[in-house]
Amino acid sequence: MKNIKKYIPNLVTITRIISCICGATLFILGNIPLAIASYVYGAVSDAFDGFLARKLNAVSETGKKLDAVSDKIFALSLLISSIILGNYLMILPLILESAISTINIYSNNKYHKTHTEKIGKFKTIVLFPTMILGLAIVEVTNLVTAFIPLLIASVTLQIGSILAYNEQLKRYRKEDKEIKNNIVNNYNELDKSISNKKEYTNTFNNKIVNNKVKKLIRKKDYNDRH
Repeated sequence: MKNIKKYIPNLVTITRIISCICGATLFILGNIPLAIASYVYGAVSDAFDGFLARKLNAVSETGKKLDAVSDKIFALSLLISSIILGNYLMILPLILESAISTINIYSNNKYHKTHTEKIGKFKTIVLFPTMILGLAIVEVTNLVTAFIPLLIASVTLQIGSILAYNEQLKRYRKEDKEIKNNIVNNYNELDKSISNKKEYTNTFNNKIVNNKVKKLIRKKDYNDRH
């Protein structure tokens, strides 16, 4: 039973992905009420699966990656559907969201780490209803008065998110450079300490040197992975 509970948050995330695909299909077919209902479920479940994961102690790397993928599918299905149906104002959020994704993917692949900035969380909260309204106004033009302020807020937060994630990337690059420089300096120090000894074997078997070697090997492994 405990093992089953751990899969529940991921199942909710999967249903969100399905709801996004269904929402886009229903909207294109003209079934507006069901399409909006599908997207509203997607927005609500985005917070619900995280709550369940913490409540059931089922937080996992797979769940985090699946959640990130579902967020992108949710955004893309809404943005692309809106543009196809004639709301060309959604092109700007699409470009900005693509830029955010590109920075995060590069950071994760290059440095094997990334974390969500606070402004990024606020951006997602505002962007979801903006995208839903952006799709809805294609058929219900009266919603434009609510859509425009949300669009301006979303674009502003997206630009702020790009700047924040770019700074995060700079920090990772600086940390990586410092680690590599430290490896080189430590290897030079080790070579110098060995050359100053008359007997290489005795030096290499020395406990202090052995500890240095182990430490440098661990750092070299890290460097090789990058």
